[in-house]
Amino acid sequence: MNEVHIRAATPAEAAAIAKVHVQAWHETYRGLVPAELLAMLSVERNTRMWRDIIGLGAEATTVLVAEHADERADEHADERLGAIVGFGAAGSARDAALGTAGEVTAIYLLDEVKRRGIGRALFAGLLRALAARGHRSAGLWVLASNMQARRFYETLGGRPGATREFEHTGAVLHEVAYVWDDLAAFEQS
Repeated sequence: MNEVHIRAATPAEAAAIAKVHVQAWHETYRGLVPAELLAMLSVERNTRMWRDIIGLGAEATTVLVAEHADERADEHADERLGAIVGFGAAGSARDAALGTAGEVTAIYLLDEVKRRGIGRALFAGLLRALAARGHRSAGLWVLASNMQARRFYETLGGRPGATREFEHTGAVLHEVAYVWDDLAAFEQS
């Protein structure tokens, strides 16, 4: 695999981000969430969602992409769409139960690029962005049954926090928060 760069997303890349989002959900959550939930995913719907989120600007939500270095040289965003192999998003915490100022709302990589340091770099970039906006703490929600992701967050220094459950497509899903209390270390990384 070629070198991968982490950088800010552009609205023109919403479709590529949506494609990675849907594919990563299928790769990651098969067997962890109801099949009906995965069947409901839509690249078209997610494209609209990510275009809107990115369009609000980094002051609302930071969206970063991981892309192949050799494909990033093109000046035209449409020619780069196939290069995106992962993405992440972060902003102010949306749920007081998280107990943090900032929240990582999404971080997804395609299976083909996992375990190569890309997720670690993407995550550090998101926490740096939160720290730069004045957030001193950050957290995220992860499915309690997603042990691979939980180990990843623990390796990055996250500690388990609050838990919550919600109903989706007739199934009750359980989540656990992971919390980083001091983002100062990420400001310099």
